[in-house]
Amino acid sequence: MHPVQRYLLIALALTALPVFAETVQLRRAGNATTIGFEYITQDESTIMVKRLDTDAVLNYKWEDLDLDWVKKNNPKVWAEREQLLAEAKSGKKMTKKEAEADPFAQEAVLTDTKSFVASLTISLQDGLKGINLGQNRIDAVCNEFQLEETQFWAGYDDLKRASKIAGKNEPVAEEPKEKEKSTKALSPKAKAAATKTKARSDANAAAEAEARADFAAEARPFNAIGYLRMLAEGGTKGKPVWMMLRRTTTDREAIKKIFEKYSQIAGDLAEKPEAKASKSELLVLKKALENGAESIGKVTRDTLAVEARLQTDCRTILSLVIR
Repeated sequence: MHPVQRYLLIALALTALPVFAETVQLRRAGNATTIGFEYITQDESTIMVKRLDTDAVLNYKWEDLDLDWVKKNNPKVWAEREQLLAEAKSGKKMTKKEAEADPFAQEAVLTDTKSFVASLTISLQDGLKGINLGQNRIDAVCNEFQLEETQFWAGYDDLKRASKIAGKNEPVAEEPKEKEKSTKALSPKAKAAATKTKARSDANAAAEAEARADFAAEARPFNAIGYLRMLAEGGTKGKPVWMMLRRTTTDREAIKKIFEKYSQIAGDLAEKPEAKASKSELLVLKKALENGAESIGKVTRDTLAVEARLQTDCRTILSLVIR
């Protein structure tokens, strides 16, 4: 349903509630409690209702409800849902003729190393979302690696820059080093002052708010090239990015999938007569991508240190692709 149509329908429904209000019974999956609401409207993913005892309007995701029970006890509302789903399905499905004419459905023809690398480079720039800050508290992430939060956000921005294929990974200005801490016991007043200095900076709070907003908005500021560059560099600069990779299964699987897909393509292409002159280069690329997929596949949330082989594989792939 188009957003404008949805808002108009909601407005019309709210206006008509006092006269034409329809009651709907809902129950959550795994919860025996049944609650009655005034039905307002619905779309493919949610149902909008109003509480009977207040003016509060609520949205519930269909996936969170006991669908079998709702279907049985609200036949009229369920019939409307089935019609919406049928319309959405018919509206999105391409005809056979349209599918044949769709340029995105046609794979680029690869004939040699040059065309292969060009295609691989494009795929390595597919957007990735990075760490989900709704599931990973920044303080926990930083404490695990004894990392200052400012350093984490510097690495976060480094990964953004490294993900731009045309630009270099410009260094971030280093934070001034803290003075050597005294071992002398602090007075209560001094302790209070020390606690205040450790208070989170406005810049760090703003960086987290921006990152959360980007993730919620489905922004994809990172890509496989960025991860490869930062992991290949390693050291202090690569540490925050390594922390992110360990905590984002989606990004790891996406990178691994690209490596596996193109290692297969490289092997198939190397056997074709028209790519005979490029066979040796393609086989080298195939092996590098296979190794990269294997190394990325071994990374888990419990992997604490970057393995030397992963760093080597990242450097090898970069040297073969980003020339």
